[in-house]
Amino acid sequence: MFELVIEHKGSEYVAFTAEDEREVELVRQRHVRSLTEGMATIREVKAPAKKAKK
Repeated sequence: MFELVIEHKGSEYVAFTAEDEREVELVRQRHVRSLTEGMATIREVKAPAKKAKK
């Protein structure tokens, strides 16, 4: 699982999440080309563990 994180003025937020890194990279490139403020980075995160059914 990958997240696109936007950092701006000391705060950050997750702008996009996907399982395919290439998809997140495309969204990051779109952010850069749009001249929107903030630094865009990609983070790899572990998928949440699935709960076992009882």
